[in-house]
Amino acid sequence: MRLSESPDIVIMGDPFLFQQHKQVCVDDIPTDDFQHNLKILRKRQLEANGIGIAAPQIGWGARVLCLGISEETRSRYPSAVDIPLSFWINPTILETSKDTCWTWEGCLSVPGMRGWVERPSAVKIRGFNEQGGVIEADLSGFPARVMLHELDHLNGLLFTDQVDSPKLLLSNDAFRHQDIWPEGWPTENARKASPGGLSTER
Repeated sequence: MRLSESPDIVIMGDPFLFQQHKQVCVDDIPTDDFQHNLKILRKRQLEANGIGIAAPQIGWGARVLCLGISEETRSRYPSAVDIPLSFWINPTILETSKDTCWTWEGCLSVPGMRGWVERPSAVKIRGFNEQGGVIEADLSGFPARVMLHELDHLNGLLFTDQVDSPKLLLSNDAFRHQDIWPEGWPTENARKASPGGLSTER
């Protein structure tokens, strides 16, 4: 398929977000349509001011994702480390750490909401880049978190599926008023954490 120049972001509730998507044929990577779709994916990520985006979020049923923090995104995640812009095609998890961490996650496909989500602190990943070359990376901290969040999209999962209690889902309006939350609400560490900041405890 060839994407339009400005596809809509697919929003939670659309069944397309809850499908497991198929591997890309590596021979398709250099084709004009595939390269066009990669450009549109990155364009929509930057337009939406996201730190990551997965192909299903723009209606493209492929195991492809794009990561990276732009200058504009930095204002939304002041505590996050830099993440270079990169494409990952057919990303596969090789290892995950036993250690975990927590942070407030948001999503372009789940507007107006954040969740306090636990994930592995580090991940080793392998896939293909936009030229079809094999790439591998050991990611830790926030970059690992973003990678795992986007990988979930390829498997039909949202961050709301990873929250272990309804009280750990908040509206953005509530999140902006952390300073007036009751002591210890919704957990002691969740109360203190800023977007992009990580906690080793719930």
